[in-house]
Amino acid sequence: MAFRFPFLSRVQRQALVVLYALQQELLEVVQDCTEANLALTTLNWWQQQISLLYVDKAMPEHPLMQALQSFIAEYALPQSELMALINAHYTELTLARFQDMNQLRQYACQTGMVQGRLSSRVLGFTEQQTLEFAEKVGELCQTVKLFSQIGADARLGRLYIPVAMLQEFNVPASVVLNGHGSAEFMALLNTWLAELKGQFKSVVALLPRVDKYRQRASLAMLAIAAALLREIEQDGLVNILQYQLIVPRPRQQRLFWKTWLCGFRPV
Repeated sequence: MAFRFPFLSRVQRQALVVLYALQQELLEVVQDCTEANLALTTLNWWQQQISLLYVDKAMPEHPLMQALQSFIAEYALPQSELMALINAHYTELTLARFQDMNQLRQYACQTGMVQGRLSSRVLGFTEQQTLEFAEKVGELCQTVKLFSQIGADARLGRLYIPVAMLQEFNVPASVVLNGHGSAEFMALLNTWLAELKGQFKSVVALLPRVDKYRQRASLAMLAIAAALLREIEQDGLVNILQYQLIVPRPRQQRLFWKTWLCGFRPV
């Protein structure tokens, strides 16, 4: 996570901790509520709490929102970007399947808002194009995460692979949900993996040179996502339905330091 970056100021680290905590709270709404209506009601309440952050002299109820309130003006955090986190979970609760890759990218962009635009605002920037870079960082990191947990999600009855992609490779949804691989499914995974690996260079290219120093935490997040893809590939895509790989925290910390000293150059 970006807030673990060792050379952030205390205030920056606090702001990122609060944003990541909010992301986790919203994720737990979807994961822990067994009834969709209850989850939607809870999301509506969180939406109201976020709205209060932008009302003069209003005070949100939740301590997390109260902690976030002081950072809204400090880092010019837009209401629309915080609301995108809510919208992502509305989508997850109300949309049975993603129909195509565009729908999945929009969802990944919204769920990746903390790693993306919100974190980059806290880190600091001078060029508006840096926010475009940040948005792509969040989207790519979240898509890599979804790719890595295909099997874990399938065991919970969740499937994030777009319908159009399943149809293109002639992979029935039941094959994935039941944990049964096939030659067609391996072809799908190999194609998707190659597409994800190819996106890192184009995302890094969006970052203006003037903002590279301040955005090193974002670059470190990309480095970790790239490392995760390498681990999955080296382990063998055939295992992706059996277990979920992660990048251990000590290695994440080493990647943070390496990015700090040398930057991130995707291969």
